[in-house]
Amino acid sequence: MEDFTQGRITRQIMLFALPMLLGNVFQQLYSMADAMVVGRYVGGNALAAVGVAMTVNQFLTAVLIGLTTGASVLISQFYGAKDHDRLRRVVSTSIIFLAVLSVVIGVLGVALAPALMRLLNADPEIMDDAVLYTRILLGGMVFTVFYNMYTAYLRALGDSKGPLYILICCTLLNIVLDLIFVVVFRMDVLGVAVATIIAQMISAVLCYIHTLRNVPLLKVKKIVFDRGLFGSVIKYGAPAAVQLSLVNLASLSITRLINSFGPNAMAGITAASKIDQLAIMPVSTVSMALSTFVAQNMGAGKEDRAKKGLRTSVIMMVMLALLLSGLLLYLSPGLISMFLNPEEAATTEILTLGREYLSIIVAFYFLFAFLFAFNGFFRGAGDAVIAMVFPVTSLTIRAALAHVLVEFAGMGPEALAWSIPAGWGLCSLGSLVYYKKRCWAGKQITTKR
Repeated sequence: MEDFTQGRITRQIMLFALPMLLGNVFQQLYSMADAMVVGRYVGGNALAAVGVAMTVNQFLTAVLIGLTTGASVLISQFYGAKDHDRLRRVVSTSIIFLAVLSVVIGVLGVALAPALMRLLNADPEIMDDAVLYTRILLGGMVFTVFYNMYTAYLRALGDSKGPLYILICCTLLNIVLDLIFVVVFRMDVLGVAVATIIAQMISAVLCYIHTLRNVPLLKVKKIVFDRGLFGSVIKYGAPAAVQLSLVNLASLSITRLINSFGPNAMAGITAASKIDQLAIMPVSTVSMALSTFVAQNMGAGKEDRAKKGLRTSVIMMVMLALLLSGLLLYLSPGLISMFLNPEEAATTEILTLGREYLSIIVAFYFLFAFLFAFNGFFRGAGDAVIAMVFPVTSLTIRAALAHVLVEFAGMGPEALAWSIPAGWGLCSLGSLVYYKKRCWAGKQITTKR
């Protein structure tokens, strides 16, 4: 565990973020492996099916992941204030709530999968595979939720290494199982879905065991449901859950728009998006590390130190963004090709669509860095509402502008890329104004007593 209320700021944020970055990269490899294996060994239609199904899975799990984020902020603040009793009660309360909610959402998702695919205007050629993949992943939702829950709580106490080792092993297992089920047993989309669920189940179990053995503060000796703290969990978690849900709802709208261009566009943009999501991990991870840093310092009554952490993080994140932009502008064709079957007739078109989409986005990563630096600060300071508003607004601008460019300006799939930096830029400006006016001040739930 790490105490961020004293010590060298730059070193603390960097060392805390590095294991988190590796963990996030391997977490992203879960879905990347599925997309890469089916695209490479099954074909473009299978890649398109997995791409559509992933957006549905992310939408239905968003509320649960958002609630773990909210509870982790409380845990960080109680840890900074040395209030261990309420910290444990937050953990117990959230376990009960998330267990019930994950089962309910999972069951509904499995039942509604075909309707959701039709709503997204999925091409008939990919419909069956998309429904199958969705149902299997949602059937194992409880494992995904519990892994993310314990990972978030461990990170809230400064332990980012334990979950990392577990995630590395289980991600490698997922990749191996993907290859065995698809290449050897020819299970196609079914194979990658089953492989993912097996790996997620194992990671959840191992993470729970690690918590019991190595982090006494998170060991719940008695299961209790504290109504008062539940209200606080909802207060902090609901905005994050709403944020993720709205973000993914906008993503569903964008997915429907992509589907209007056909399976090849869906396949190309799916491949490009996987690369994009992996590339921005260093920037978004520093944002998450900043949230924990700020939460502990605000809980300890050290606002000036929290603000210094923001300034340090902005510099790191912008430098990372510029470096990543340069690398991806050069490497994007080769990276997208890794998702494609070179013998398939549609490969050239899919590659072209994916490369054009990615090359536009990566040129504006510095705007993403500014936006998420402020967002990390606001979340750690306890201003959960505004930490929701700016990212949701950014994606809403993206979705609305993409539709306008396609339907009224006659643009093709490239419109989906140009709309992204517009959202980042406008919301970065809004975040700066909000910070300067100190609208976030006084929002933390507790200070050191």
